[in-house]
Amino acid sequence: MIKINLLPTKKKPPKKVIDLRQQLLLALLVLILVVMGMWFFWNMQQNKIIALEGEKTRADAHLREQDIILKEVKNVEEERKKVAEKIEIIEKLKKNQAGPVRLLDEISKALPLGVNLSSMTESSNNVTLDGEAFTNDDVVRFVDNLKASPLLSGVTLLETSQTKREGLDIYKYRLQFIYKGL
Repeated sequence: MIKINLLPTKKKPPKKVIDLRQQLLLALLVLILVVMGMWFFWNMQQNKIIALEGEKTRADAHLREQDIILKEVKNVEEERKKVAEKIEIIEKLKKNQAGPVRLLDEISKALPLGVNLSSMTESSNNVTLDGEAFTNDDVVRFVDNLKASPLLSGVTLLETSQTKREGLDIYKYRLQFIYKGL
């Protein structure tokens, strides 16, 4: 058989208003905590932004200082290169200055009495001499003296010719050699 209980059973008490208040209070408290947390996070992010902007400003200032220093270094390097080029030019001039002096000294040492020079041309260490002598033997002696010089090579007598000037026989000559002293 089926039994049906018609007696009233314990009813659940209605939710109390206190529970609703507690829930509202709890929700309000959570909301306040969330808002405070968001404010704290926002404030922290703002502080980071300010710190990073300050760091960026300092880095930009440092970069400008480095650019100024770099420009000064470049200027110093350019000046150093210019000075080095000038020193190199001076050294070349000193080196080349001794060459012609030594060449003229060798020619004057080899030049016997009775032999004169009329012209001398030099092109890339090839030297050509033109001159006059009283005798053909003086020209030959001059060529032999030039051949004996350690600074000269390939001494070649290109031509000689005899002419009369004021009743005297004069021998014109042209010779060529390579100057090794440069």
